[in-house]
Amino acid sequence: MTASLDHGAHMRAAMAEAERARGKTGDNPWVGCVIVDARGRVVARGQTQGPGEDHAEIGALHEAAEHGALDATVTLYSTLEPCSFHGRTPACSRVIIDRGVRRVVTGMRDPNPRVDGEGARILRDAGVEVLEGVCEAEVRRQLGSWVLAYHPHEPLRRARAMASTMQRAELAAALASLYAIHAAAAARIVSALDATSP
Repeated sequence: MTASLDHGAHMRAAMAEAERARGKTGDNPWVGCVIVDARGRVVARGQTQGPGEDHAEIGALHEAAEHGALDATVTLYSTLEPCSFHGRTPACSRVIIDRGVRRVVTGMRDPNPRVDGEGARILRDAGVEVLEGVCEAEVRRQLGSWVLAYHPHEPLRRARAMASTMQRAELAAALASLYAIHAAAAARIVSALDATSP
């Protein structure tokens, strides 16, 4: 059933939803979600709201349920891995399971150390089919400034992995492109890398 779905097109639709939330989510990432039926039609959309309000997945699940379009044949697309812990809102991964969704496609893993693969694991352990990394580079660029502001360890970890094969200026340029951040911000990551090197 998933073979006939255009995962890239649906993830880009989720990215368009995310853009509607940019600048309105506080310290939450601007995440978008679409729910697609077995015939490939988008039946619900959602964007992350402000702190303490619905995440993108929850908004889309509510909309799908309101339209009677929520069943085990749908596929949920989220630009970021569904969260795995109850913070200001319930864990999205557990709500997805409770709502009976059996297939989830994500753009990139959540760099929050409390999530970072745990949301996907919870889904898989419950028997949900999970496909990760669809349009990952595009989603990383979309969320780059949020990652840098709230989870700087992630670009620093990536810089460390890339440092052995690149000169410092080349590394800074690569980071600026990967995260769609200013050259000065990328240079600061490289400086931090040098400062933390043994």
